[in-house]
Amino acid sequence: MKQRAIYFGKRLIKSDLVSGSFYLFVGSMIGSAIAFILNLYFARSLSAIDYGIYASLLSLLTLGMVPSQSLSPAIVKFAADYFSVNDINSARAFYFKALKFLTICAAVFFIIFLIFSGAIGSFLKINDISVVIILGITIAVTYLTIVNQAYLQSLLKFKFISFNSTFNPVIRAVVGAGLVLLGFRVFGAVSGLLAATICTFILTFFPLQFMFKALKQEGKNISVGKITSFALPAFIAIFSLSSFISMDVILVKHFFSPQDAGLYGGLSLVGKVIFYFTGVVPGVMFPLLIKRHAKGEAFNNLFYLALALVLLPSIAITFFYFLFPSLSINIFLGYRYLSIAPFLGLFGIYITVFSVSNLCVNFFLSLNKTKIYVPVLVASIVQILLIFFFHTSFYQVIGISLITLSALLIVLIVYYLIEFASFEGIVDAVATANNPKD
Repeated sequence: MKQRAIYFGKRLIKSDLVSGSFYLFVGSMIGSAIAFILNLYFARSLSAIDYGIYASLLSLLTLGMVPSQSLSPAIVKFAADYFSVNDINSARAFYFKALKFLTICAAVFFIIFLIFSGAIGSFLKINDISVVIILGITIAVTYLTIVNQAYLQSLLKFKFISFNSTFNPVIRAVVGAGLVLLGFRVFGAVSGLLAATICTFILTFFPLQFMFKALKQEGKNISVGKITSFALPAFIAIFSLSSFISMDVILVKHFFSPQDAGLYGGLSLVGKVIFYFTGVVPGVMFPLLIKRHAKGEAFNNLFYLALALVLLPSIAITFFYFLFPSLSINIFLGYRYLSIAPFLGLFGIYITVFSVSNLCVNFFLSLNKTKIYVPVLVASIVQILLIFFFHTSFYQVIGISLITLSALLIVLIVYYLIEFASFEGIVDAVATANNPKD
């Protein structure tokens, strides 16, 4: 038994998923810790009303970034396919096509965002439109950044990605906290987001310098149809899934009082600690699954390992939230937010279900199972509609989100069992791990 445990431990340490997740986890944890402390500073330094504005802008940022981030799986998929067969020329050609396309998208997005900035400010009850415009510029820059980030991911440059994950919140803290300290309030906090996004975008070019060398020969030409057939459903799936942890904050900001919206923003912040711990795993799993699938290698065990890496910390943190809700809120946000303590455990379950759903969606997309966009889209629309019509309390908002997302997760699990596995297969995989052959 002891030898099996040692053997299994060595296999885990050598696993690309574990090592890659470790690097991203360390970088993400350091970056998330800095970002979290920064958000706590904003929550304590800004009034509840100002923090409610900032929290709604963060949710809008998350939602606005989704269109570009939704294209990331497509870029990672095609780039990883090229790099797996050492076709550098095709990888270069695809890089510049993607960069050109997203530059156009960024320009179009900002123009549209600028036109509707007044309406956005009115919906979120924000009087200072300048912070909305700055947010629009920030989102536009992320469209450019996504190509470099996707290529770094496809190259398995997890150490550099980890460093970048730390560098971004450092810039946010220096610029954002500094401006808030000088009295610029929400304007200062949002300016920090823009500065960090620009700096990290510039930084991502350094490990990709080889992409700018002259092409030795013409790369493979990828048809627009082939890219669209994957990118469009992937975009819908990821955009819809991301809306689950963004639209609730935005709708609460619209329907509830400014004070309550600030409280819910704080609740969302503490609840998402779970996602901070687990969100790196799908990003590491994605290119590894693509390579295994392309080579015809087994991939189910990799998914089970990723699932364990997501579930264990999620359950542990949620359990802590149920046991010590007031302590958790007091440590993170202070006594002004203690009224949201009763909701924390339930919100923890919600984020746990979201984290597992996020892993499943990335798993299916990595294997080109793009039809999963349908249930994800339907579930996200149902969540928005139900909250839109039923929002008498925080419990109702969280309950609607949890039930809707749980139904989606059940659909994803059933689809996985139909397509890739069975209960017997899962048992056999566990048995193989417990009884390794030399």
